[in-house]
Order: sequence, then C-alpha cells, then structure tokens
Amino acid sequence: MNKDWSQGYFTDVGYTFGYYRELSPTFIRFCLLLQGIAAPDPADAHYCELGIGQGLSLNLHAATHTGRFWGTDFNPAQAAFAQGLTRATGLTTDIRDESFDELLQTDLPPMDFITLHGIWTWVSPENHQQIVALARKRLKPGGVLYISYNTLPGWSAAAPLRQLFALHDRYAGRTQTALTRVDAAVQFADRLLGCNPAYSRAIPGIADRLRQIKEQNRHYVAHEYFNREWNVMYFVDVAEQLAAAKLEFAASAALLDTVDAIHLNPAAQTMLKEIEHPVLREQLRDYFTFSQFRRDLFMRGTCRLSAQEKHQRLLDTRFVLLQAPADVPRKVTGSLLEGDLQAAIYEPLLSVLAERDFAPKSLRVLCASGEKAAVSSAQVLEAMIILVGMGHVSPCQDEAAVKQVRGNSERMNAEILRRAVYSRDIAYLAAPVIGGAVPVSRVQQLFLLAKVRQQPNPVLFAWQVFKDNNERLVKAGQVIDNEADSLQELERLYVTFNQQTRLLLKAVGAVR
Repeated sequence: MNKDWSQGYFTDVGYTFGYYRELSPTFIRFCLLLQGIAAPDPADAHYCELGIGQGLSLNLHAATHTGRFWGTDFNPAQAAFAQGLTRATGLTTDIRDESFDELLQTDLPPMDFITLHGIWTWVSPENHQQIVALARKRLKPGGVLYISYNTLPGWSAAAPLRQLFALHDRYAGRTQTALTRVDAAVQFADRLLGCNPAYSRAIPGIADRLRQIKEQNRHYVAHEYFNREWNVMYFVDVAEQLAAAKLEFAASAALLDTVDAIHLNPAAQTMLKEIEHPVLREQLRDYFTFSQFRRDLFMRGTCRLSAQEKHQRLLDTRFVLLQAPADVPRKVTGSLLEGDLQAAIYEPLLSVLAERDFAPKSLRVLCASGEKAAVSSAQVLEAMIILVGMGHVSPCQDEAAVKQVRGNSERMNAEILRRAVYSRDIAYLAAPVIGGAVPVSRVQQLFLLAKVRQQPNPVLFAWQVFKDNNERLVKAGQVIDNEADSLQELERLYVTFNQQTRLLLKAVGAVR
C-alpha cells in the first residue's frame, strides 16, 4: 500500500518493543557528570522524544522520573500503542503521531531534554533540517540533545550489502507481504555472495555480517535496512548540522567507548591527546575504532563544574547491580582488544555491591571499601564506568526522586504484568531506583503476576498461561514438547528467580 505520510519509512510492520537506557535522564546526567558538565535539574525537567517507535522507553522513563514527558511517532499504530500504555497506567505523557514538521508548528514548552534513537539515519535531509529547527526552537539553554545514528567509517564495508536489500525490495519485492519481502531480499543477497563476487573477496567479513542479519528479529531488520532513506554520516557532518541549533558536542553516551585501554594503542592515545578541537578529536577516534554506531550528547551551552564539585557529585552518586556477581563476565571487549577485569579490583567491588541484598551503594562507600583492598579511588571509578558501560551496574536517582515516582512505576509494572498473560512483547519492568527499566522475561513476569493474584503455585500458574495460549517453552534453542519437561524447566527457572532475581528486582525498585 502506498502511504504518502510515511515519507519512505518502512511502516508495513511495527517497530520492535525495545528499551534504550541511553534515553534516560538519569543515565544522561551520569554521562555528563563524568565529563564535569552540569545537566538540567531533574526535579521539573521537560523531556521530548522524537520517533518513539512503540513508545516503551518513553513510557518507562515517564513512569520513573519526575517532570513532564512528550513524544511523537508519525506511525499512528505505534503512537496508539504508546498512548494505550500511558492511559492504562494513569500517566500524563503527551504522545502524538505528528511528523517533525507538524511538531515544529505545535505550541510545545521549552525542553530540557530532546532525544532521538536511530531516527537520524532513516529520515530525509529535509527531516534533518526539521530536527535541527526543533532543537533550535524548543531546547532550553543548557538543554541536552541525545542522538544516535549509524556512522562512517565503520559502515563503509557493509553499506553495499544494505544497498542490495534495498534494490531487491524496490524492484523485485513489491508484490510480496512485508516480512516475506525482507526474507526474499536477504536470500537474494546470500545468493549473490555465494557467487563469490569481487565485493565479498575485498570484504572477507561480509558473509559473517549477512549470517548475523539472518539471525536477527525480522521487524528490526525491516526498520534497519529497508527504509527509502538511509543516510549514514560522519560524526563531523552531524556535528556541523547541529551547530545551526547552537549545539555543541558534550559527551558520549556509550561509556565503554570512552575507555581508551580497550580501544586505542599507545600511539593512538598520544595522537588524540594532542588534538584540542573536540570535533576533530571525536572524528579521529572513529577512524581508530572503525565505529559503526554513535550515541552522542550535544548541549545548547555547557556549564562546567569545578573539579571539586564534580568530585563530590560523583562520590554521592549511588550504583546498583543489575546482575548477580557470578553472572558478570570477567572480560570486556573493545575495538582493539579483549581485556580481563582485574580480580584484585573487581572482586571486592562486586562483593560490596552485593551486600545487603544488592542495595544501592554510593561511590563514596565503594571507594572506602576499595581502600581496604588497596584499590585507589581512580581505579574504583574506572571500574564503575566499565561495569555501567557493560550494562551490569547502573547509576541511581536520588532517594527523594525514587519516592516520588514509585507509585507511577508500580502502576506501569502492574499493566505490563497484566499484558504478560496474553503477550510476550514487553520484556522489561520499570525500575525507579535507576530511572529506567530492567529486562524481565515473560516467565519471570508470570511468576510475579502469580504473587499479585495470590496464586499458591507460580509454576503451575505460568504453565497454565502457556497452555491457554497454545505456547511452548524453549530451552537452549529447543522447543519443549511435553508437559512434564515443561514443568521441570519452570521449576528450575523459579528456583533461580526466587533465590536471586527477585532480590535484584527489589534493589532497583521493580518489585516491593
């Protein structure tokens, strides 16, 4: 069907139900603090997300923060889903299905945060201008723009593969259904690479890239590769466009990218330190790391903290484990090498973070414990940056904010658990302690729902839901096709959930 309003964006299937922590005001503030930059006051912040997809991140952040939230996605089906989640949880989030041009004409208040995840790559140059105009018109002085996008030079090798998909979809796939078109285009590219063209000989890793794409969610692949617009840009080009809105680069929201030891050899580190201009330095860094995707924070005027204020704010920042220490990998991977997490530093830290049933600990407490293990404060901070960057630890909101939003978070989670009876779409729960969300599987949600509904046996309750929906459990990629083995697997999952996962969820505020 020709959808004039789509502007070439792939709207035949909905976007995935993903959650992106980089859009969280709490996470953004932490990234800025590491660079010694003051973020907007969280107490009464105004926040707008552009291109919300299914609106899951927006709703979860609205449920876990004070302030007011707006969002738009010009796909009405996606905006409707997001609105339904908002209504069901009693939030006041303002969700629309307006284009950027329409939103530009709307009388919105000045914003402290404007965010967009991935959108920049898949919209037209005209939409780029409208996004810049929105930031110029709506972002407050001192406000933050979060933007993520596919970038060069990292995409230079795989860009022709995406073009193959687009060519097949444009000229050979129009009579097919949406997901069939995606599969047909992938098979078309696979056949071409099987003919051993000079392209695949010049780029030996491209066949592996195609194999990875085959294993990905088809809805994700459709939105990643099949839009009419696909504007992959160098960092410097994005920075220069945003400069028209008085925006300047402030920090990366990809914390692992800032850890030089795993990305840059000594010569590269020396070269980068000699470069004063931040745009040139960031662009050169992309050459060293061959970056394919950037997560950037730009600001309309930066307010620098003194060294002492930055130090004190960091010491007051609380952190919480998102996984049990035994589940945290002891290696970290960068573009240069895979590094071991030094046991003398990380084991004591993880042990302290696990104390008192994983309750949040301030950096001040962690540094004090590090001193007992002969670990310096600088080493503790670097370790926390790495653990946060890997996604195993999260910075926390202050306790007063958590108390204010707990009711909203609980209503959001009650609605998500209710939906788990019929759907596996939402695999997260609101976590007010971290100002975001944590992954919680369908089975784990059903265990929690059993308690809410005062069911005496959570395992039997979960199994009954699966039977009612004619669904099967999957273990290690294999479907379990009989009841006895299904119940045994659910029993195993429940033991781990009850002994460990529940404590972690309580620590982040996802459950009482």
